[in-house]
Amino acid sequence: MPTDPETVGLAGAAQVIRIERRVQTVRKGKVIKDTTEVAYLVTSFWPDEASPEQLLRWARVHWSIENGQHFRRDRTQDEDRCTVRQTTTARNLSLFRSLAIFLHERQRWLKEGKKSLPDYERQTLRAPGSLIVRFMRNTS
Repeated sequence: MPTDPETVGLAGAAQVIRIERRVQTVRKGKVIKDTTEVAYLVTSFWPDEASPEQLLRWARVHWSIENGQHFRRDRTQDEDRCTVRQTTTARNLSLFRSLAIFLHERQRWLKEGKKSLPDYERQTLRAPGSLIVRFMRNTS
């Protein structure tokens, strides 16, 4: 829906988008909660610059990134509460978090693989040597 910055109270606002989405909360591979949410988005693209279909595609790309990386980092790895302020240390912690996600994704499709990142992290904490064994088995 076209709008103007004064109506919305945001400089540069050109369109307001209403998206209704279904959200499933999954624990250990099972849906435990199913809800419907309504989200409102504001964009600086005018209707002739971005069609509703294009705006929906962009919103989906945004949420695929959010669900694939940021949600995991924020919720599972509690990255937002990290109090490290030294740049190099913060980068190194971020690299380790990325490595944990990468390793989880590599093993999750295996028969004995853990399907959730928290389960995988718990397993790895209990038996860190299993990472080396699994890595050696998959690379030889």
